[in-house]
Amino acid sequence: MSYKSPNLTRFGLTRAFLRRFFIATYTLVSPVFGADNSVDIDIKGTSTSIYIKQSGSGGNTARVWCGLSGGVYTQHNCSNAEIDIDQDGQGNVARAYSQLAAHTGNEYKIDQDGNDNFGYIDADDDLNDMDIVSNGNNNDAEIYMQGDNNVYSITQTGDDKEGEVRAFGDNSNFSINQSGSGEHYAKIYASNSADNNDASIEQTGSGDHYMRLNFYTDDYNVTASQSGATNKSITATYNCVTNCNKTITINQY
Repeated sequence: MSYKSPNLTRFGLTRAFLRRFFIATYTLVSPVFGADNSVDIDIKGTSTSIYIKQSGSGGNTARVWCGLSGGVYTQHNCSNAEIDIDQDGQGNVARAYSQLAAHTGNEYKIDQDGNDNFGYIDADDDLNDMDIVSNGNNNDAEIYMQGDNNVYSITQTGDDKEGEVRAFGDNSNFSINQSGSGEHYAKIYASNSADNNDASIEQTGSGDHYMRLNFYTDDYNVTASQSGATNKSITATYNCVTNCNKTITINQY
């Protein structure tokens, strides 16, 4: 079942929308201000909360799938998932999906201020917390994940930032924080055999910085930073299994 509205402004429509989907607790889509803002929602499951707010001069798009993912699956569910999309400005695109069946306890958030930002969360499996916050223009933040008990976040301040978490293990905490006037790119990848990893990337300054961290085994704790006016670039791969130093700090000034 799908509901599309170019300008959802009355609570009466929201109440009718709730009755159509039979959500156990509540689903709330708040007013969408500005010309040509759009909301497109498919939903199924129990105890699911959705909050969407868009304002600005127009052209913002919010998309939520949750338990109905557009694919052919024998089961669909999205229990205890909270999806919160809040956009200001114009030309922003936010997408929050849950692709697999029978997942529970997921949390989502996309909060974009500025223009022409893209935020994407694709969350599978149980008890995960995903958070994207972008304040600026022309930023791209994407979280693709499958696994349990993970916490992933991307925070962007300024323009022309790109951050991505693509992770398939369990019990990990990954964060990307980008700021400054430079064009920054950061990616954290973890395979489905990489569990219990913690990693943070901090990029600041006016230089154009690139960082990629790849995890293939367990139990790493990595703190990495790039700063300054000159361009920095590093790719690090973590796949050690014996006699490993798994607490690592990377600083590029």
